[in-house]
Amino acid sequence: MAMLFARLQADVPLKLRRGAWYRVIDLNDLQAVIEVNRRPVGVLRAWLEIRPRPPLRWSVVNGAAPTRKTPPHLRGIYGVCPSCRSRVPLPKRVIALTCKRCRQEFEVDWGAGGE
Repeated sequence: MAMLFARLQADVPLKLRRGAWYRVIDLNDLQAVIEVNRRPVGVLRAWLEIRPRPPLRWSVVNGAAPTRKTPPHLRGIYGVCPSCRSRVPLPKRVIALTCKRCRQEFEVDWGAGGE
């Protein structure tokens, strides 16, 4: 099987990072097995977006319902850097953003989850 990557495309009750891309280990008609922290995790294929490689754009994530553990800057809409996976709050409708951590600039993928 060629290398594939997947991320959640639905708000589902799984302990996966929203906006993160995971390597697909196995794939069938019903589910994909993805690698999460070096362990295989089965996920319904209908819940995933699957691609041959992660896009080189900021993933846009609508923050989860806040809990005590959720950092304040991740409670609204935030972006996930495609290079270093850093998470930052996104300014409204910015076209491109430079990551403060890895200092690389990428376009923002507003069509994938933003308002």
